[in-house]
Amino acid sequence: MMKILVVDDERMIRNGIKAMLERRFTDSEILVAADGIEALAFAKEHKLDIVVTDIKMPRMDGIELIENLQDMEWKPFVVILSGYDDFTYAKQAIKYQVMDYLLKPVDRNELFQIIQGAKDKIDARLSLQEDMEEYKSNQLNYLLLNKNVNEEQVKETVQKLQLYPYPNGYFAGIFDFKSSNETLVKEEFFQSIMKQVHQVDNHALCFMDSNADLVVFTEQIDIFDKILEDRHSDIENHLCVAISHKNESIDTLKEAYKQANEALAYKFMFPNQLIFTYEQVEQKQDAFSIDKQLIQKIYNQLGTDRHNEIRASLLSLFNIDEIKDYNICYMEELSQSINTILFDQVFNQIGIEAIEIFKLYDEVGDMYNFDSIHDYFYTVEKLTLRLHDYLKEMKSVYSGESHMEQAIHYIRENAHKDLNMAVVSNHISLNYSYFSHSFKDYTGENFVDYLKKIRIEKAKELLSNMDNKIFEVSESVGFRNPKQFSRVFRDIEGISPKEYREKIKT
Repeated sequence: MMKILVVDDERMIRNGIKAMLERRFTDSEILVAADGIEALAFAKEHKLDIVVTDIKMPRMDGIELIENLQDMEWKPFVVILSGYDDFTYAKQAIKYQVMDYLLKPVDRNELFQIIQGAKDKIDARLSLQEDMEEYKSNQLNYLLLNKNVNEEQVKETVQKLQLYPYPNGYFAGIFDFKSSNETLVKEEFFQSIMKQVHQVDNHALCFMDSNADLVVFTEQIDIFDKILEDRHSDIENHLCVAISHKNESIDTLKEAYKQANEALAYKFMFPNQLIFTYEQVEQKQDAFSIDKQLIQKIYNQLGTDRHNEIRASLLSLFNIDEIKDYNICYMEELSQSINTILFDQVFNQIGIEAIEIFKLYDEVGDMYNFDSIHDYFYTVEKLTLRLHDYLKEMKSVYSGESHMEQAIHYIRENAHKDLNMAVVSNHISLNYSYFSHSFKDYTGENFVDYLKKIRIEKAKELLSNMDNKIFEVSESVGFRNPKQFSRVFRDIEGISPKEYREKIKT
């Protein structure tokens, strides 16, 4: 909504102009002030778009008001209103780039035309500003996140964007926000923070990064505490901030952002903490080792009667009293080791086709899929124990030989049909992947090779009857065509079906 301020010491005039503007510009807010001092107070409190001001007023006249408005970050368009047809006033007004100059009594149509012109310019300025902010945000994201950007490119981008040089040094802060209120839009929430930041530091650089977090570069580190303090009572929303060291040169923007990002990673370890500093990161221990033997031990114990030992081993790996003093790299390496040594091995063994818990397996692939170490540990423990129970159950199911004997009997009886492992495993009601491993353990061969041998055995019986043609034998034992039959027969017996028949004939 556009805001227009009418300033005149004569109440009837200012209220009359206000009434005219309200009837014409219904989507605008029209304010009034009796003199320059009152108008300046309005300008500091509101983001004014247009000021229509008289020249001769008590306490502070129109020219002095215009002069003070030049110091505002958002400079409104100014229209001078005066009963004095004096070139001196016009000359002073031109000095401050006043938009237009109207004489009293005001011509309604002329006033409307001037205000509409100002409105068009404001819309264009806002559009240009939005485009510039989006361009600046895109450039900064590329600058900060692209590993191939060198120091010289940083300097060029800083100059191109005409960023404030921060002569007294600056801090990089990254705000991360989560809300239980689904109707609250993150971007709108961050916009309110940006507004608050700029009220304190009009040189602050604020933008949303590609992680949808709010990045703030500012000289005033106290801003971060102030924002958190103002929003601390909002229990529905959790806002935290990570802060870099103080950086002296604008050319080190990339390093400052990196420091803040490294500090922000620790919200995974301490989800209730509000402020994370790079100084705290530097105090973390870099010397640590991952107990890979313990992870392998957990893998070996899956499916046994060692449920309590498995759980105790997991708790040992995730000992928060020790981990809290380590660099976050410990958790990243631990997560990778658990995936590789434990979960990947299990799923490579039993397959994933019939495992309902594959979604958990996919989720724990990246610890940063979780808000905190507590959520991550809970899911790792849940997946591990479910796999443990699953393997234990499977061992119980497959402990006897009856299922494999059923499978072999079914294969021999139906080898001439379009048979595959899915059909057989389904027939005896066993898991496809586990059946594959169990079948090979029981027979010493994989399913496909075993089926070929059964079919060739039957073919040899049929070939002994000289009345059976070779293509008929091929079809009778389940091969799609004689060529395939001849190739498989030769692979297994070392001779062709024709040569085999001639051999037994003699």
